[in-house]
Amino acid sequence: MKIAIVGAAYTGLAAARHFRREGHEISVTTTRESRRKELESVADRVFVMKGSDRAMMRALVEGQDALLLTMAGGLTEKDGKPFMDPELYRDAYLGTAESLAATADSAPRLRQIVFCSSLNAYGDAGGEILVTEDTPANAESPFARVYVETEQLLSSLGTGSRKVCSLRTGTIYGPGRTHAGEAARIAGQSIPFDGRSDAMIVHRDDVVRALAFAIDRQLSGLYNLFNEVSESKEAFFGRICEQASLQPITWLNLSAGPRGVSNAKIKAAGFSFADPDGSRDGEDLLA
Repeated sequence: MKIAIVGAAYTGLAAARHFRREGHEISVTTTRESRRKELESVADRVFVMKGSDRAMMRALVEGQDALLLTMAGGLTEKDGKPFMDPELYRDAYLGTAESLAATADSAPRLRQIVFCSSLNAYGDAGGEILVTEDTPANAESPFARVYVETEQLLSSLGTGSRKVCSLRTGTIYGPGRTHAGEAARIAGQSIPFDGRSDAMIVHRDDVVRALAFAIDRQLSGLYNLFNEVSESKEAFFGRICEQASLQPITWLNLSAGPRGVSNAKIKAAGFSFADPDGSRDGEDLLA
């Protein structure tokens, strides 16, 4: 099978490595020429491009059977400090979807599109006590709204022979992104997020496994993707900080997040988690 992956960073790189080992022909994208050599070790073709570049997107998807969208973007610098630029962020996600919408029909073999979206798309889910894929999104931040708009545009590309699936993932952890490491990064700080909302975490390799599952089952529509850890962010990271002797995190709760989110739909489809309790955060589960 020919599989193209837009965005070969943390999750996309792991996906490329996994699918290449499985014998598939892999194409990947990056926005940095300096990563070409690294990516040539896991891919048959490397495109240095923005997802919003329509000419390059047309060349990328031509002849492909599946397209995986694992892009991230928008991070830049302002006054010497990391800064998330809303316009760059919008271009990375919605710009990629618009580019694909303009070129998808030139790839008649393309039968599966899978987008790694985010559970942030729910916002506070309107305060619903049980949040499923049928719960209307109530995203307040411009960044979260980008996910919703991207999902909607991609969904419109579905046909009888071309399936489109969006995986609303939780916070992705794994090798190099351990719980203790992430906690150390924000320990002792006041952060704007809602600590009362569900932890909603998922191992990087369970995301890769879900991408493979979506292709194999030809999934379409929305699927929440996070494991069985049922604590709030505050409780989960509080426990991690205590275990690692880190200063506690102060959650400012400036923008409400969802609670009571369900992952039942993807499990009902037959998917099971390799790291259901989040205990294997430093392990490569695909090795």
